[in-house]
Amino acid sequence: MGKTNEKTLKVRSLTIDDLAPVYHLGEKIFTLQSFPNLYRVWDEYEVVNFYTNDPESSFVAEINGNIAGFILSYIVNKSPKKYGYLVWMCVDPEFESKGIASKLFDEFKKYMLENDVKVLLVDTEADNKKALRFFMKKGFAKPNEQIYLTLNLDEAVPDNDKQ
Repeated sequence: MGKTNEKTLKVRSLTIDDLAPVYHLGEKIFTLQSFPNLYRVWDEYEVVNFYTNDPESSFVAEINGNIAGFILSYIVNKSPKKYGYLVWMCVDPEFESKGIASKLFDEFKKYMLENDVKVLLVDTEADNKKALRFFMKKGFAKPNEQIYLTLNLDEAVPDNDKQ
């Protein structure tokens, strides 16, 4: 595919017509093999909840009428500060390395600044080096490590069976 130019790329707030394309793009990217922690919570209700609760703080990148990427986020109002939480970010692999993630993030950041947000938050899997590099480049501080534990109840042995 040729280089994306400014005339074909449009970043805008999420609309109701974007719900299915955003969901399907996320479904394509957030697979169990690629992102096991994200896969466990990605479903159609995620997208609907962001649209229902605060569509202005979520964004899509559109190229020639097709969704090329998205950010789903919201504002946390904890007095005395407001926090912007970027929960989901995705760019279709077909459009990678064309500055789409950067344009999406810049629009997200601009919106947060316009709404008096003082701190931006994002999390990603520790081994997602691409995302870590991107967010560090955008000014995020050194990441703090957080550990998620899982217990698959289909495979778990009851405590009293271990004796």
